[in-house]
Order: sequence, then C-alpha cells, then structure tokens
Amino acid sequence: MIQSLFRRFRLSHLMLALLMLGNVTMPTDASANDASAMLDAGGIRLVETNAISLDLEDLYISPEQIRIHYEFFNHSDEDQRMLVAFPVPEIEAEPEWNYGINNADPINFLGFTVHSNGQQIRPELEVKLTMNGRDYTEDLVSNGVPLHRFAPDYYDRLENIPDSAKQALAAKGLINWVPGEAWFDKKWKVKATYYWWQTFPANSRTVLDHSYAPVVGGGVIDEQYGIRDNIERFCIDDSFIRGFRHLLKKGGHETTVSSEVRYILKTANTWLGPIGDFRLVIDKMQPDNLITLCINGIRKIAPTQFEFRAQNYMPDQNLDIMVVKMPDW
Repeated sequence: MIQSLFRRFRLSHLMLALLMLGNVTMPTDASANDASAMLDAGGIRLVETNAISLDLEDLYISPEQIRIHYEFFNHSDEDQRMLVAFPVPEIEAEPEWNYGINNADPINFLGFTVHSNGQQIRPELEVKLTMNGRDYTEDLVSNGVPLHRFAPDYYDRLENIPDSAKQALAAKGLINWVPGEAWFDKKWKVKATYYWWQTFPANSRTVLDHSYAPVVGGGVIDEQYGIRDNIERFCIDDSFIRGFRHLLKKGGHETTVSSEVRYILKTANTWLGPIGDFRLVIDKMQPDNLITLCINGIRKIAPTQFEFRAQNYMPDQNLDIMVVKMPDW
C-alpha cells in the first residue's frame, strides 16, 4: 500500500561522486534509531565539467538492493579521464552502533559493484579514521585501532588495546578514557571511499552500472513510535495508518518492523544540464508490505513496485522511504 496523496519529493542514499582531479567530499551525518543505524545513499556527482551530460538514469531502490544504470555523453572532441569515487557517509567507530551489515567481505561491506560499458571494474578502497574532519588514521592504527570497521575481530582488537596506547589516544582527544577501565568512548569516525579512473571517449556515450546493499534504518515500531512521530518525514496519511492497523490485526501483534531507506538525488544537478530521461522504481519486496514516501506523480506498475518518470529532470529534494512488514514472529 502506498499513500494516496504524494506531496513532496524527498530523496537520499550513499553518495557516488565523480571528480575531475578534485577532492572527494563526504556527508558528515549518519542517522540512527533504537534498532539500527542508517547511512544515506546517493548517485553520481560530477565536479567542474561542462562536457558531459547525464542523458539517462534508471534507479531501482529496495530495502535489500540499490541498482543504478547511467548513460553519459561526452560532447567534447577530447577524451575526458576522470576520477570516479563512491564515498560512504561517515560511520561511527563504536561497535554497538548496529548498521546491520551482513556482507561476508569486511572491506567491501556494501557488496559494491560497478560496470563500465558492460565490463566489470574493481574499484580501490580508501579508509581514513577521522575526527572533526581531520585525518588521524596513523595515530589510531599505530596504537592498535583496526582500520576496517566491519572486520570480524574489530571488537576484540579494541578490547585488547593496552593502557599505554589508550593514554596516547586520550591525550590527543581521540577517546574518553578513565585510567584502569577497560571501556573507552570512541570519538573518531570511519570514512570509506571506493574509487576508480574512468575514461569518457570524445563525442561518445558511456554506460555505467553500479549496485550495492543499502544500509537501512528502522526497527520495531508501533502506531505512535515509528508512524505518528514520522508523519511529515514520510508523508504518512490516514489511509496508510488504516493499512498499518490492519497489518497489526492480521499479524496478531501490537508492534511490527520497518525498514527506512534514504537516497540523495540532488548531486545529479552537477552534470551538464538536467537528467534527460529519469526513471525511479521503488520496490516494497512483498505485496502485503506497506510503503510510504513523499513524491508526486508515482504510479503502481507491479504488485510490489512503484514508478516515477520525468524528462529533463532537475531534482531539488531528497527521498525518505519507509517499508513496513509483519515478520514471522
């Protein structure tokens, strides 16, 4: 079920930035609730170019996967070689933050893949440990802090940092620690960026495809906590609330679970001109699931899928999506 009145278009997700020999930038906020944390996601961004247009973007979003198909055109008479980067919003260092990462690869923790004109590209990964925008990777790693936040031994290695190292880190303000105690408050964050070099041939079309598992928020909710306190954020209307009550009655419980996905689309405005042909498909995964978001002009195209299309599109807002389901309790 999707709300009957769509009032605003609000989009967001992990941000993919395309830079021409520039600096990779990253959002500074990551949101969390009682159940799990969420990382914003987003699309390709181009900096300092007037040669390449984004002629087509086909975007698929579900709580389990994000897939994006791009078609670019280089209008210049010269090849354009650029650094493409996929910066992940900053991740909290504290292991108690539940990001729900289930990927078996602790380095490519999003299962991020990219293809250029059908050929797979294996991006590099840069990881920095930062605080207040400053790089403290060397200080932290040299004192026993593991670089990769989702490594299976991450928690154990933090637990085994010697007091001498804790004292050095506390002196730099990177942790709050009381001498003699095992626990310490971690003040740094993890900044991860996938990147690769991409050539856009002169007067030619280039196709890029990438996919990854979104880091979703949400958790256990009832009508007050999760629904009525999020009416404006997700444009929740009376029909959605009635559907929510029916779902609870059908499941025989007073609570259920939600998945929340954010996607940032405004970065597309850095390309030459608007997006020529834009298509968005949102999938709620199961027919009985509920879905709500703020968007105008969306239509149902399948039992679980909804579509928005636009020509010469210049997005001006970002998207919050809520999917509600009754688990097998």
